[in-house]
Amino acid sequence: MFTTGIRQLGFAWSMLSGRRFRVGDVLALADDMRATLQEFGSAGDGAGDMLTAPDPQIQANLTVRRLRRTVRNAARHTPYYRHLFERTGVDPASVTPDTIASIPPTPKAALRSMPSAFVSDAARPAVAAQTTGTTGIPTTVWFSQYELELTAATGALALMLVTGLRTEHVWANCITTRSIAQYLAERSVPITGAGYVPIGPIDPRAALDRLATPMHLPGKRPQITHLNTTPSYLAALVQEAERDGWTAADFGLQEIHVGGEILTDALRDRARELFDAPVVDGYSMTEIVPVAGQVCAHDHLHLPVDQGYVEVLDPATLEPTAPGAVGSLTVTPYLSYRDTTTLLRYVTGDLVRVLPEAEKLDCAMAAVPATSRPLGRVTGSDLTTRDVLELLQAERALPLPTRYALEETGVLHVVAERASRPLLARLEGRAADLALPLSGVVLVEDPADLPAPCRVRADLREHTFGRSA
Repeated sequence: MFTTGIRQLGFAWSMLSGRRFRVGDVLALADDMRATLQEFGSAGDGAGDMLTAPDPQIQANLTVRRLRRTVRNAARHTPYYRHLFERTGVDPASVTPDTIASIPPTPKAALRSMPSAFVSDAARPAVAAQTTGTTGIPTTVWFSQYELELTAATGALALMLVTGLRTEHVWANCITTRSIAQYLAERSVPITGAGYVPIGPIDPRAALDRLATPMHLPGKRPQITHLNTTPSYLAALVQEAERDGWTAADFGLQEIHVGGEILTDALRDRARELFDAPVVDGYSMTEIVPVAGQVCAHDHLHLPVDQGYVEVLDPATLEPTAPGAVGSLTVTPYLSYRDTTTLLRYVTGDLVRVLPEAEKLDCAMAAVPATSRPLGRVTGSDLTTRDVLELLQAERALPLPTRYALEETGVLHVVAERASRPLLARLEGRAADLALPLSGVVLVEDPADLPAPCRVRADLREHTFGRSA
């Protein structure tokens, strides 16, 4: 107990000072937490405070300290920012949340075109991760061993304290093995004592079979209890399960986690109906690891402020977005978590709506800053990805995952298994009810007939041999 207290003090000191963590102590804390949960069933009151500082004044002081250390380090050691500060004449030591606008935002194109310019001179690069490329050219991000081990350890703490993962559970990932999220899950889930199954984005029929098959493992639930995947692959699972007659009784899922794409209300409800398990919507991306958010029951995206500085900027002017307006999430991961690929004010391109000033948060996560749920990107005619998907996925006659293309003229082309006038009328009527700025809807039966390719993460398939082979 005394040793655990010392570790907690060391962890708290790193959180408060913004300096590097002792990874061994964080791993030991995770082990202590697992042992406590096994013996007592809960972590006790206040255990979640290890991951955040709830007092607003303390948090504000911490933000200034963390941000200043991150900016000064980037100006000193990262080639891109060293030249940027020399060119702009901005004093890194003067940057605070009130003056951060003096630093020009970092566009995604800059990182894509010259990833090595964002790697710190003081870093020890160990692993290169790439984004999937479904929304553009893949972006390369480097991680050190320190970053990977720390993120896995803090991720394990979050899985136990926030997600409720326990030693008897079995967690399965149905995401591409090239993802940094896959790499980290392979390390963080076993720390919790839970079982880990890397299924990958294989044929949905094979994935359903693996989710349903009893494993007969000592100390574990009979079947996989937690599934982590992307919304489009979840959509593929739902489509296949409905076609083949699977029901909730075939599975042992207790929770489904999704991220990386837009999760609509319709898909969430359909998956919950099929698997009889809640669907938890989250937000993360490779470039800003470990900064991540979770959607609460009131449909707010909550982004903790402990691991990075988060802004919402107008996509056109890159000025702070006004309450009630839509802007792009812009993130600065803090130095204590990220020491290799360094990013200041990184414009993610992912849109959210800033909550109106009059909207008071009264959800379970009200202490954590929030925006609307992710809206995706602007797809044309001022429509966001969410606008289009909410329209289309409410129509169960359309195949999953949803495929469409939107022309600049506002004509929406949609893939349907069987194009029919009643289906078209329903879509046009719903679009009118939602007041969407569409000039027309066109149904096609072959994705090749879309005016532009529609790429989703469910397309990142990994092939396996079936039983017949």
